[in-house]
Amino acid sequence: MHSFKIYIIFSPFISILFSGALFLFFQSISKRKYFLNLIISFILTIFLTIFLIYKFNFYLDANQTFYIIFIYLCNAFIFMNLVQACVSSIQLTLLKIIYLKPGISKKEILKKYNSNNLFEQRIRRLKSAGIIYENKSSVYLKNNKILLILNFFLILKKMFNIKD
Repeated sequence: MHSFKIYIIFSPFISILFSGALFLFFQSISKRKYFLNLIISFILTIFLTIFLIYKFNFYLDANQTFYIIFIYLCNAFIFMNLVQACVSSIQLTLLKIIYLKPGISKKEILKKYNSNNLFEQRIRRLKSAGIIYENKSSVYLKNNKILLILNFFLILKKMFNIKD
């Protein structure tokens, strides 16, 4: 059994925090699209990680090196999906409509994908998930903990200038 030192265990997590900070820095100074900033920050961080592994190679064996790179890539995937979640929801819905009915016209998509229909679907999903409940004609949150998630995604939308 290999004895992992504490810096080996935490280095991928420190790398993803560094990558996230680098991404936020690029977002604040750059007018590029957020996805390009995300990719650039991941690439720079993976190069830095590989450089540090190479520099301290005499301390690490192959399993430890694989662990550091693999966990960083897994964390990067999770981070990328978190950032992309508020953008991809609309795109995924459109792709699902097109996939389920190939050759659908733009007019038919607009009929299915109108704001009224989407609103009703979302209300049904939120009620079935137990997030909201309806009392007469008013809608209420069942659990205020959902506000943490909501506020997190609102902050992401504001950071990336995503308009509704």
